[in-house]
Amino acid sequence: MNKKILLLGALLLVAGMFAASFFVMNNKVKISEKVVQTINEVAASSYPGPTLTPMPAEKLTQDDQQIKLLFLGDIMLGRYVRTLMEKSGDLNYPFLKAKTSAGPGANFLNGYFDRVIANLEGPILPVPNRAQTGMSFGFAPDTAKIVKQNGVDIVSIANNHTLDQGERGLTSTQQYLKEAGLAFFGHPMLPTEQDVLRQTIRGKTFAFIGFHDATHRLDDVAARSLIAKINPTVDYTIVVIHWGIEYEKTNSPRQQQLAHDFIDAGADLVIGHHPHVVQNQEMYKGVPIVYSLGNFIFDQFWSAETQKGMAIEADFSAATDDHSIQLIEHPLDLPHSQPVWR
Repeated sequence: MNKKILLLGALLLVAGMFAASFFVMNNKVKISEKVVQTINEVAASSYPGPTLTPMPAEKLTQDDQQIKLLFLGDIMLGRYVRTLMEKSGDLNYPFLKAKTSAGPGANFLNGYFDRVIANLEGPILPVPNRAQTGMSFGFAPDTAKIVKQNGVDIVSIANNHTLDQGERGLTSTQQYLKEAGLAFFGHPMLPTEQDVLRQTIRGKTFAFIGFHDATHRLDDVAARSLIAKINPTVDYTIVVIHWGIEYEKTNSPRQQQLAHDFIDAGADLVIGHHPHVVQNQEMYKGVPIVYSLGNFIFDQFWSAETQKGMAIEADFSAATDDHSIQLIEHPLDLPHSQPVWR
Protein backbone atom coordinates (compact mmCIF):
# COMPACT_ATOMS: atom_id res chain seq x y z
CA MET A 1 0.00 0.00 0.00
CA ASN A 2 2.83 2.40 0.89
CA LYS A 3 4.53 1.70 -2.45
CA LYS A 4 1.30 2.59 -4.28
CA ILE A 5 1.01 5.84 -2.35
CA LEU A 6 4.64 6.69 -3.08
CA LEU A 7 4.15 5.86 -6.76
CA LEU A 8 1.01 7.98 -6.91
CA GLY A 9 2.82 10.84 -5.21
CA ALA A 10 5.69 10.61 -7.66
CA LEU A 11 3.31 10.62 -10.62
CA LEU A 12 1.49 13.69 -9.23
CA LEU A 13 4.82 15.45 -8.72
CA VAL A 14 5.90 14.77 -12.30
CA ALA A 15 2.51 15.87 -13.59
CA GLY A 16 2.80 19.08 -11.57
CA MET A 17 6.24 19.78 -13.00
CA PHE A 18 4.94 19.29 -16.54
CA ALA A 19 1.95 21.54 -15.81
CA ALA A 20 4.22 24.26 -14.39
CA SER A 21 6.53 24.03 -17.40
CA PHE A 22 3.55 24.22 -19.73
CA PHE A 23 2.25 27.29 -17.91
CA VAL A 24 5.61 29.07 -18.17
CA MET A 25 6.05 28.18 -21.83
CA ASN A 26 2.45 29.11 -22.64
CA ASN A 27 2.91 32.46 -20.91
CA LYS A 28 6.09 33.13 -22.90
CA VAL A 29 4.27 32.23 -26.14
CA LYS A 30 1.46 34.66 -25.28
CA ILE A 31 3.96 37.44 -24.55
CA SER A 32 5.78 36.72 -27.83
CA GLU A 33 2.45 36.89 -29.67
CA LYS A 34 1.76 40.27 -28.04
CA VAL A 35 5.18 41.50 -29.10
CA VAL A 36 4.61 40.40 -32.70
CA GLN A 37 1.14 41.92 -32.86
CA THR A 38 2.11 45.28 -31.43
CA ILE A 39 5.34 45.47 -33.42
CA ASN A 40 3.31 45.00 -36.60
CA GLU A 41 0.97 47.79 -35.49
CA VAL A 42 3.84 50.15 -34.73
CA ALA A 43 5.60 49.25 -37.99
CA ALA A 44 2.46 50.15 -39.91
CA SER A 45 2.14 53.53 -38.21
CA SER A 46 3.99 56.71 -38.99
CA TYR A 47 6.85 57.71 -36.72
CA PRO A 48 6.95 61.22 -35.29
CA GLY A 49 10.11 63.18 -35.96
CA PRO A 50 12.89 63.63 -33.41
CA THR A 51 11.37 66.67 -31.70
CA LEU A 52 13.23 67.53 -28.50
CA THR A 53 11.11 67.16 -25.36
CA PRO A 54 13.30 68.54 -22.57
CA MET A 55 12.60 67.82 -18.95
CA PRO A 56 10.22 70.56 -17.70
CA ALA A 57 12.23 73.51 -16.46
CA GLU A 58 10.27 73.74 -13.20
CA LYS A 59 11.60 70.29 -12.24
CA LEU A 60 15.22 71.30 -12.67
CA THR A 61 16.46 72.90 -9.47
CA GLN A 62 20.13 73.80 -9.33
CA ASP A 63 21.79 73.61 -5.93
CA ASP A 64 25.54 73.37 -5.50
CA GLN A 65 24.99 71.89 -2.05
CA GLN A 66 23.17 68.84 -3.45
CA ILE A 67 24.47 65.70 -5.16
CA LYS A 68 21.91 64.67 -7.77
CA LEU A 69 21.53 61.10 -9.00
CA LEU A 70 18.93 60.03 -11.56
CA PHE A 71 17.67 56.44 -11.65
CA LEU A 72 16.11 55.02 -14.83
CA GLY A 73 14.28 51.74 -15.45
CA ASP A 74 14.97 48.91 -17.89
CA ILE A 75 16.98 49.60 -21.05
CA MET A 76 16.59 46.94 -23.76
CA LEU A 77 18.43 47.79 -26.99
CA GLY A 78 17.83 44.52 -28.83
CA ARG A 79 14.87 42.93 -30.58
CA TYR A 80 12.56 45.47 -32.25
CA VAL A 81 14.19 48.44 -30.52
CA ARG A 82 17.33 47.74 -32.56
CA THR A 83 15.23 47.54 -35.72
CA LEU A 84 13.79 50.99 -34.98
CA MET A 85 17.30 52.32 -34.36
CA GLU A 86 18.54 51.03 -37.70
CA LYS A 87 15.42 52.06 -39.64
CA SER A 88 15.68 55.61 -38.31
CA GLY A 89 19.24 55.95 -39.59
CA ASP A 90 20.41 57.13 -36.16
CA LEU A 91 21.52 54.59 -33.57
CA ASN A 92 20.85 57.19 -30.87
CA TYR A 93 17.14 56.92 -31.80
CA PRO A 94 15.85 55.76 -28.36
CA PHE A 95 17.40 58.75 -26.59
CA LEU A 96 16.62 61.52 -29.07
CA LYS A 97 13.51 62.89 -27.36
CA ALA A 98 14.52 62.66 -23.70
CA LYS A 99 17.11 65.37 -23.25
CA THR A 100 17.52 68.51 -21.25
CA SER A 101 17.75 71.93 -22.81
CA ALA A 102 21.45 72.10 -21.90
CA GLY A 103 22.30 73.54 -25.29
CA PRO A 104 23.01 72.46 -28.87
CA GLY A 105 24.55 69.02 -29.12
CA ALA A 106 23.98 68.23 -25.45
CA ASN A 107 23.75 64.54 -24.69
CA PHE A 108 20.91 63.04 -22.69
CA LEU A 109 20.81 64.88 -19.37
CA ASN A 110 24.39 65.92 -19.91
CA GLY A 111 25.82 68.19 -17.26
CA TYR A 112 22.84 68.38 -14.91
CA PHE A 113 22.87 65.20 -12.83
CA ASP A 114 26.02 63.98 -11.12
CA ARG A 115 25.24 60.40 -12.17
CA VAL A 116 22.56 58.71 -14.27
CA ILE A 117 21.96 55.05 -13.37
CA ALA A 118 19.90 52.48 -15.33
CA ASN A 119 19.31 48.74 -15.63
CA LEU A 120 20.86 47.17 -18.75
CA GLU A 121 18.38 44.41 -19.58
CA GLY A 122 20.53 41.93 -21.49
CA PRO A 123 24.02 40.89 -22.61
CA ILE A 124 26.23 42.58 -25.20
CA LEU A 125 27.71 40.16 -27.74
CA PRO A 126 30.25 40.20 -30.60
CA VAL A 127 27.48 38.77 -32.81
CA PRO A 128 24.06 40.03 -31.63
CA ASN A 129 20.81 38.09 -31.52
CA ARG A 130 18.80 39.50 -34.44
CA ALA A 131 15.44 37.99 -33.43
CA GLN A 132 12.54 40.46 -33.52
CA THR A 133 10.68 38.60 -30.78
CA GLY A 134 11.46 36.04 -28.09
CA MET A 135 12.84 36.25 -24.58
CA SER A 136 16.52 35.54 -25.22
CA PHE A 137 18.31 38.87 -25.63
CA GLY A 138 21.69 39.66 -27.15
CA PHE A 139 22.67 43.26 -27.92
CA ALA A 140 25.07 44.57 -30.59
CA PRO A 141 28.71 45.42 -29.70
CA ASP A 142 28.04 49.18 -30.00
CA THR A 143 25.38 49.09 -27.23
CA ALA A 144 27.65 50.23 -24.39
CA LYS A 145 29.00 53.11 -26.45
CA ILE A 146 25.49 54.26 -27.41
CA VAL A 147 24.26 54.16 -23.82
CA LYS A 148 27.35 55.99 -22.55
CA GLN A 149 27.32 58.75 -25.18
CA ASN A 150 23.69 59.49 -24.40
CA GLY A 151 24.42 60.39 -20.79
CA VAL A 152 23.99 57.18 -18.79
CA ASP A 153 26.94 56.83 -16.43
CA ILE A 154 26.28 53.58 -14.57
CA VAL A 155 24.30 50.40 -15.30
CA SER A 156 23.23 47.44 -13.22
CA ILE A 157 23.69 44.02 -14.80
CA ALA A 158 21.99 42.13 -11.96
CA ASN A 159 18.90 40.94 -13.83
CA ASN A 160 17.27 37.89 -15.41
CA HIS A 161 18.51 38.55 -18.97
CA THR A 162 22.23 39.12 -18.41
CA LEU A 163 22.83 35.35 -18.64
CA ASP A 164 20.60 34.81 -21.70
CA GLN A 165 23.71 33.85 -23.65
CA GLY A 166 25.42 32.11 -20.74
CA GLU A 167 28.68 33.01 -19.04
CA ARG A 168 30.19 34.11 -22.35
CA GLY A 169 27.49 36.78 -22.56
CA LEU A 170 28.26 38.00 -19.06
CA THR A 171 31.99 38.14 -19.78
CA SER A 172 31.58 39.96 -23.10
CA THR A 173 29.12 42.42 -21.54
CA GLN A 174 31.59 43.34 -18.83
CA GLN A 175 34.35 43.76 -21.41
CA TYR A 176 32.29 46.02 -23.71
CA LEU A 177 31.17 48.14 -20.75
CA LYS A 178 34.78 48.60 -19.62
CA GLU A 179 35.89 49.56 -23.14
CA ALA A 180 33.12 52.18 -23.37
CA GLY A 181 33.95 53.63 -19.97
CA LEU A 182 30.46 52.77 -18.72
CA ALA A 183 30.58 51.85 -15.03
CA PHE A 184 28.59 48.79 -13.93
CA PHE A 185 27.72 46.81 -10.82
CA GLY A 186 25.87 43.71 -9.68
CA HIS A 187 25.84 40.05 -10.68
CA PRO A 188 22.86 38.14 -12.14
CA MET A 189 23.20 35.36 -9.54
CA LEU A 190 25.63 36.12 -6.72
CA PRO A 191 25.71 38.88 -4.09
CA THR A 192 29.48 39.35 -3.91
CA GLU A 193 31.66 42.24 -2.78
CA GLN A 194 33.66 42.27 -6.03
CA ASP A 195 30.50 43.31 -7.90
CA VAL A 196 29.87 46.36 -5.71
CA LEU A 197 30.63 49.69 -7.36
CA ARG A 198 32.14 52.39 -5.17
CA GLN A 199 32.35 55.98 -6.35
CA THR A 200 33.22 59.29 -4.72
CA ILE A 201 30.92 62.06 -5.90
CA ARG A 202 31.72 65.61 -4.83
CA GLY A 203 33.30 64.47 -1.59
CA LYS A 204 30.71 61.84 -0.63
CA THR A 205 31.30 58.10 -1.03
CA PHE A 206 28.60 55.90 -2.57
CA ALA A 207 28.30 52.12 -2.87
CA PHE A 208 26.00 50.72 -5.57
CA ILE A 209 24.93 47.14 -4.84
CA GLY A 210 22.93 45.17 -7.44
CA PHE A 211 20.74 42.14 -6.68
CA HIS A 212 18.47 39.85 -8.73
CA ASP A 213 15.39 38.22 -7.19
CA ALA A 214 13.04 37.91 -10.18
CA THR A 215 13.63 34.51 -11.81
CA HIS A 216 16.38 33.58 -9.36
CA ARG A 217 15.81 33.52 -5.60
CA LEU A 218 18.29 35.83 -3.95
CA ASP A 219 20.32 34.50 -1.04
CA ASP A 220 18.79 36.79 1.58
CA VAL A 221 21.39 36.10 4.24
CA ALA A 222 24.33 36.76 1.90
CA ALA A 223 22.67 39.96 0.62
CA ARG A 224 22.11 41.34 4.12
CA SER A 225 25.63 40.42 5.15
CA LEU A 226 27.06 42.21 2.11
CA ILE A 227 25.11 45.39 2.85
CA ALA A 228 26.13 45.30 6.51
CA LYS A 229 29.77 44.89 5.51
CA ILE A 230 29.77 47.67 2.90
CA ASN A 231 27.66 50.26 4.72
CA PRO A 232 30.20 51.39 7.36
CA THR A 233 32.82 52.03 4.65
CA VAL A 234 30.80 54.62 2.66
CA ASP A 235 28.53 57.61 3.20
CA TYR A 236 25.61 56.10 1.26
CA THR A 237 24.69 52.51 0.43
CA ILE A 238 22.31 52.22 -2.52
CA VAL A 239 20.64 48.91 -3.35
CA VAL A 240 19.32 48.46 -6.89
CA ILE A 241 17.35 45.24 -7.31
CA HIS A 242 15.59 43.32 -10.09
CA TRP A 243 12.54 41.73 -8.44
CA GLY A 244 8.77 41.44 -8.21
CA ILE A 245 6.01 40.16 -10.48
CA GLU A 246 5.79 41.35 -14.07
CA TYR A 247 2.98 43.81 -14.88
CA GLU A 248 1.80 44.04 -11.24
CA LYS A 249 1.35 47.66 -10.16
CA THR A 250 1.83 46.95 -6.45
CA ASN A 251 4.79 45.38 -4.73
CA SER A 252 4.64 41.78 -3.55
CA PRO A 253 5.15 40.69 0.09
CA ARG A 254 8.53 39.26 -0.97
CA GLN A 255 9.66 42.64 -2.30
CA GLN A 256 8.61 44.39 0.88
CA GLN A 257 10.32 41.87 3.13
CA LEU A 258 13.57 42.11 1.17
CA ALA A 259 13.46 45.92 1.13
CA HIS A 260 12.92 46.08 4.89
CA ASP A 261 15.74 43.56 5.45
CA PHE A 262 18.09 45.63 3.25
CA ILE A 263 17.30 48.77 5.23
CA ASP A 264 17.72 46.98 8.56
CA ALA A 265 21.15 45.90 7.28
CA GLY A 266 22.12 49.50 6.47
CA ALA A 267 20.79 50.45 3.00
CA ASP A 268 20.10 54.18 2.57
CA LEU A 269 17.98 53.84 -0.59
CA VAL A 270 16.31 50.90 -2.39
CA ILE A 271 15.47 51.18 -6.10
CA GLY A 272 13.68 48.39 -7.99
CA HIS A 273 12.83 47.28 -11.51
CA HIS A 274 11.67 44.22 -13.51
CA PRO A 275 7.83 44.41 -13.44
CA HIS A 276 7.89 46.62 -16.62
CA VAL A 277 5.31 48.91 -15.00
CA VAL A 278 5.65 51.63 -12.39
CA GLN A 279 4.94 50.41 -8.87
CA ASN A 280 4.31 52.16 -5.56
CA GLN A 281 6.81 53.68 -3.16
CA GLU A 282 7.25 53.31 0.59
CA MET A 283 9.19 54.83 3.48
CA TYR A 284 10.56 52.38 6.05
CA LYS A 285 12.42 53.73 9.07
CA GLY A 286 12.87 56.97 7.15
CA VAL A 287 14.50 55.24 4.15
CA PRO A 288 12.84 55.49 0.70
CA ILE A 289 11.87 52.38 -1.28
CA VAL A 290 10.94 52.68 -4.96
CA TYR A 291 9.54 49.28 -5.88
CA SER A 292 9.62 49.60 -9.67
CA LEU A 293 10.61 52.33 -12.12
CA GLY A 294 8.98 50.46 -15.03
CA ASN A 295 10.53 50.55 -18.48
CA PHE A 296 12.81 53.21 -19.87
CA ILE A 297 13.54 51.80 -23.35
CA PHE A 298 11.62 48.68 -24.44
CA ASP A 299 9.36 47.38 -27.20
CA GLN A 300 6.38 46.40 -25.05
CA PHE A 301 3.77 48.39 -26.97
CA TRP A 302 0.72 46.34 -26.02
CA SER A 303 -0.48 48.33 -23.00
CA ALA A 304 -0.52 51.87 -21.64
CA GLU A 305 1.16 50.72 -18.43
CA THR A 306 4.20 49.23 -20.17
CA GLN A 307 4.60 52.46 -22.15
CA LYS A 308 4.90 54.61 -19.05
CA GLY A 309 7.96 54.84 -16.86
CA MET A 310 9.34 56.76 -13.95
CA ALA A 311 12.74 58.36 -13.51
CA ILE A 312 13.61 59.05 -9.89
CA GLU A 313 15.92 61.88 -8.93
CA ALA A 314 17.62 61.34 -5.59
CA ASP A 315 19.14 64.47 -4.07
CA PHE A 316 21.79 63.97 -1.39
CA SER A 317 23.17 66.77 0.75
CA ALA A 318 26.83 67.56 0.17
CA ALA A 319 27.08 68.82 3.75
CA THR A 320 29.07 66.53 6.05
CA ASP A 321 26.47 66.50 8.85
CA ASP A 322 23.34 65.98 6.73
CA HIS A 323 22.37 62.43 5.71
CA SER A 324 18.97 63.31 4.24
CA ILE A 325 17.75 62.12 0.82
CA GLN A 326 15.03 63.85 -1.20
CA LEU A 327 13.27 62.03 -4.04
CA ILE A 328 11.76 63.83 -7.04
CA GLU A 329 9.60 61.99 -9.58
CA HIS A 330 10.06 62.53 -13.32
CA PRO A 331 7.23 60.65 -15.12
CA LEU A 332 7.85 59.38 -18.65
CA ASP A 333 5.85 58.33 -21.68
CA LEU A 334 7.54 55.75 -23.90
CA PRO A 335 6.03 55.94 -27.43
CA HIS A 336 7.86 53.93 -30.09
CA SER A 337 10.67 53.08 -27.63
CA GLN A 338 11.53 56.77 -27.25
CA PRO A 339 11.13 58.12 -23.69
CA VAL A 340 9.69 61.62 -23.37
CA TRP A 341 9.24 63.64 -20.20
CA ARG A 342 5.68 64.25 -19.04
